[in-house]
Amino acid sequence: MVPKIGIIAANDDFAALSIALAEDGCARLLDESSAIAAARAGELDLLIVSPRVDWWTEAAGIAAFKAELIRLRLVVLAMVPQHDAGALAFAFDSNVADFTAYPFDPAEVAVRVRILLRRKAAADRLRRETEYVRRIALTDPVTGLWNRHYLDKSLAREIEAADGASRPLSLLMIDIDRFKPINDRFGHAIGDKVLRAVALRLTSGIRGNDTLARFGGDEIALIMPDTALAVAHAVAERLCELVADGTTEVPFAVTVSIGVAELEPNGTAMSLLAYADKALYAAKRSGRNAVAAAPI
Repeated sequence: MVPKIGIIAANDDFAALSIALAEDGCARLLDESSAIAAARAGELDLLIVSPRVDWWTEAAGIAAFKAELIRLRLVVLAMVPQHDAGALAFAFDSNVADFTAYPFDPAEVAVRVRILLRRKAAADRLRRETEYVRRIALTDPVTGLWNRHYLDKSLAREIEAADGASRPLSLLMIDIDRFKPINDRFGHAIGDKVLRAVALRLTSGIRGNDTLARFGGDEIALIMPDTALAVAHAVAERLCELVADGTTEVPFAVTVSIGVAELEPNGTAMSLLAYADKALYAAKRSGRNAVAAAPI
């Protein structure tokens, strides 16, 4: 993949840099706002900032989007006036990755760009590998859903956010009906297939900001931020229908029962889980393939 290099510079400087960097990436002439937009869209690997009027005008622009540079991990090569220690210190304080003197030597700029791009590629690779390991550590290997550890962390975080903003938060406890007989009769391979099929159907019926995780065994939990009990109950009924109507991966009917609970004022993760679990058993007692809400 060809590296994408943004350049904030006067036209003459851009022309010289474009020639010098022709073998290193695709160069684009940008200003501050278009550079940030390109970085947000993932269309920028490195940004070169060259004085268009004077260094301190450009420095003010860099400082203005310093937070964005950090958040987007945007690599910046700044050109600072020769022998200006103050300009150099300001550049590094603004999260600039490297610098070169201005007026610049195109060959030197090309060398520095190659080094920065190699470092960025290595950092991106390490970040992807770290994220993969993290995802594996927090993912249930059978269903591909988040695991119990991730659920506990997410629930604590969502409860804190709900309490702080006085927003509703609901929890669904979902249990596959008669799962033990399925394992006993057809074996664990088919049981795992049922788990994956149910997880897939449930995933298709939730929002992007909901958290679906395997709680343990045949139980799956769904955290629903900004959702009151009545809405969560309606979602639970729809999820029951999705599973009952759409689990075609196995040659027998599969249904789920769901318990629904809403976080009480000053409620805890333990109390919310307990209410949802109690509601789940009420749904089971009602005949399965059903939804019940707490308090029961």
